[in-house]
Amino acid sequence: MRVDRGTPSVWGLFQDKINVTADPVSGNVYVLWAQFPGQSANNTLHFSRSTDHGQTFSKPIRITPGLSEEQFADATVGPDGTLYVTYRTIAHQGSTTDAIWLVRSTDGGESFSAPSLVASIAPFDSDQFSGNGSDTCGDGPFACPSGLTFARFSSQSAVAADATGVHVVWSAETAAGQAKIFVRNSPDGLTWPAAPRTLDTVPTGHQFFPDVISGAGTISVVFQDSRSDPAYSPSRPPGNTADGTNSGNVVHAFLARSTDGVSWTEQQVSTAGSNPNWEVRGSLRSPFFGDYNYVSAAGSTVRAVWSDSRDLTPGSDPRETGADDGADGFDGFQTCTWVPNDINAPSYSSPTIADSCLSQGALDQNIYIAP
Repeated sequence: MRVDRGTPSVWGLFQDKINVTADPVSGNVYVLWAQFPGQSANNTLHFSRSTDHGQTFSKPIRITPGLSEEQFADATVGPDGTLYVTYRTIAHQGSTTDAIWLVRSTDGGESFSAPSLVASIAPFDSDQFSGNGSDTCGDGPFACPSGLTFARFSSQSAVAADATGVHVVWSAETAAGQAKIFVRNSPDGLTWPAAPRTLDTVPTGHQFFPDVISGAGTISVVFQDSRSDPAYSPSRPPGNTADGTNSGNVVHAFLARSTDGVSWTEQQVSTAGSNPNWEVRGSLRSPFFGDYNYVSAAGSTVRAVWSDSRDLTPGSDPRETGADDGADGFDGFQTCTWVPNDINAPSYSSPTIADSCLSQGALDQNIYIAP
């Protein structure tokens, strides 16, 4: 079932960052996404609903003002059927800001409130570490002036609602430059009585990619954390040493729990470390780690889902020679047949999705789940 139409060109309408949730009482299905209008930075959030269990959807409507770049929608439905949507704005010009917002609908998506400011933030975005504004840095034509290697990441928010109110979490930097998971609670999604706080006060490591859920009286937040990185610095992305080499499998998935949204306990749920900066893209020499984690609850049963690279096999990339021969330690063992030419050369080849080599070496990044 098509909800909205896009175009294949970057100059057209690009529909991205899709989020879906359902109201277990009414059965309504709600879909939200960011619409990118060509090369403009004025992205807006769009919304459509289904009142027949997903068989048909309403005509999409815009639910944000379009005064800034608006994206990364996350939605949830409270016990009374109120729909809450959180999103982030991105500063690009004078009147725009980096901030977390929330809108709500009390009539099943017929109308939405004006945006409520949850928090202004100092974003933890990968492009700040490149030296040229790139959000991903690798080898060859994908190398950045900073000399660092890292996958794309950015500050995003997520929302949960229960009988006690609305709980919004997001990743952002502290005044010291450390990325932490922040939380703010509201009784109704319109007022925010207490200031944002971090889930913990651990002094080292970056925390990013949060998601939140509430079930059986407990709020649960999953996130990635590099607190075990011996080379941690607030001036570097996770997993990089000072000279831009691989600092090891130092990123883990963590789960934080709270019964009041104020006091939190944490546990590491990944059984092996990971590094988000392996150059896993089959046709490129740059990293990709996935942009999201997820957590879900059914009563008191909680499951967290994340991606990591524990099964990746270190090695060398035959396309690289000389100073670019993988001395940074982010190359994986290539089991596929590569043509050792530049990525832009017509003779370059990469595996198709059916190639068995994709799960045997440098591209072996997998999805994990844990209670």
